[in-house]
Parts: sequence; C-alpha cells; structure tokens
Amino acid sequence: MGADYPYAGYYPASTANYTPANRPTDYSIDMVIIHVTQGSWSATINWFENPAAQSSAHYVVRSSDGYIGQSVLEKDIAWHAGNWYYNEHSVGIEHEGYIDDPSWFTDAMYRSSARLTAYLCEKYRIAIDREHIIGHDEVPDPNNPGEYGGVDHHKDPGPYWNWDLYMSYVAQYAGAAQVYRQVVDNASARFSASSNWKTSSWNGQKHGRNYRYTTPKAVSDDALYRFKIPTTGSYKVYAWWPSSPGYNPSVPVGIQTTSGLEWVRVDQTKNGGRWNNLGTFTLAAGDSACVRISRWTSAGGYIIADAVKIVST
Repeated sequence: MGADYPYAGYYPASTANYTPANRPTDYSIDMVIIHVTQGSWSATINWFENPAAQSSAHYVVRSSDGYIGQSVLEKDIAWHAGNWYYNEHSVGIEHEGYIDDPSWFTDAMYRSSARLTAYLCEKYRIAIDREHIIGHDEVPDPNNPGEYGGVDHHKDPGPYWNWDLYMSYVAQYAGAAQVYRQVVDNASARFSASSNWKTSSWNGQKHGRNYRYTTPKAVSDDALYRFKIPTTGSYKVYAWWPSSPGYNPSVPVGIQTTSGLEWVRVDQTKNGGRWNNLGTFTLAAGDSACVRISRWTSAGGYIIADAVKIVST
C-alpha cells in the first residue's frame, strides 16, 4: 500500500493512532487543517508510528525541501484536530517547525504544502477559501462549546504562518475550475426568521453556537437562508439539524429552483449532527433566500432551523 498523494512517501502510523474509515463515502471531506509540529519532521513521523502517541495527521511536510510524508491514508480519520467532527471531515497537514520561529517556514515548504492542498481541494471538491482551509487554532473547542472561535491550548500554525502567501500558492496550483460551496448558519446575517423562531443551544448536535426552533402552525412564517449563487446550474443542497424524539418528523424544506419552489420533507427525529443531502437542484444565479424551512406541517414536534449548505456539482 502506498501514499495517496503521488509526491509523498508513505510512513504508516500505528493503527492505535487513527480510526479506520471509508471516506468520503461514510464521512465527507470538507476541510484542510494546517498544523505545525513543534518538533522535527523525523520525530513527528516516528511519533505517529508509536502506539503510545494517540495522535496522528495525514501528511507531514519537511521544512528544508518541502518533502512530504504520509502517515494516515485520506480515507481514514487521523487524530489531529482535537474535535471529533473536524477529524471526521478534514485532512490534517503537519509542517515541520516551531510556531515562534518563522525561519522554519521556507518557501519550499509553503509551495509543497500548497500543491498538496490544491490537490486535496480538487480531489474532494473543497472550496479554496479560509472557511475550508483553516489553522488548528481555528478549530472549535469541543470541551467549551460556548467558545466557537478556537481552542486556547492549540496555537498552531501561529502568528508567523503567512496565510496570504500560502493561499495565493494554493490558488496558483489549483485547476481553473473552482468549486462553489457556501454554508449559512442560523447565526449568520444571511439567515432571517421572525421572533416566533426561538434560539437554543440545548442540543449538542447543533451546528455552531445554537439553532432556532418553533412549533408547527399553518402560517407563512418561514426561516430563510440567503445564498450567493455564482452561476445558474446544478447544485447539491444539504441541511444540518440536531435531532431528538421530540422534534418534528415531517418538516417542509423549500428550495427555490429555476422552475419554481420545490419542497422536500425531512425527519428531524433522526440523522442529527451531520449534513443531510436534500437532493440536487437547478438554481438561478443571484443573491437571494433560495432555501426556506416552513412551519406548515400537520406533524407534531419542534421544527428546527440550524444550517444549510449548497455545493456545486
């Protein structure tokens, strides 16, 4: 078995340090997370091979020449982010060096890592932006869900990592075709709902800090999600909700397509805490509220409005 990335050597981590999976079939790969090793390249590779480590990353980039070693196959879940959801849905890239010493961040390292990230973005249709290519210090702390800005005990890649340069290299090495991907959370300015949609953070399966909830009623009182669709075409629409037996099993979700409003029903008593594919739709270019969640259902139970994602096909 060799490395996934054709320009990497394969140095397999101990099976005690990652979770076998079949990504992206069982878990989508939506992010690349940038780390700094706080040690040497060889020591990091050796550490991931040690069963006592209880940690790993998919790739490790050497400072001097940009050489890349792969420790965990992309299909498997490396233990690198400190947040299980982020582990499930990301590829972790370690970079040799120390966060307080910029001399480790060579141009060879930046370029080699950027080529790898561009390869991953094209392979898994990851948007090339700072919402999907992030630092370890931007991963939410699962032990302190009220703080959604990052974890205090993870500082990498640190203040000397040149994000502008890195992202320019990623864009340079990526193919011409860019993937559109946009997430609108209920806390975003692109979400709107009346005061009948209350805010809660009770259910731990939420996306982000909180979610909205209301009761069924035969009224036009939709929760609206506004997206900026770049071109008319085919898009996949996903919805995220926390689930509970007390939630509604038949929630109407409307998608504004080029042929009119199309409705699907979702069961919010199950499949919580993950992205649920609502289908593929033809959406018109523009900046509009093209997804809505309705209260108009005969089924009982709370109706949840949390987050919606749209991805070009």
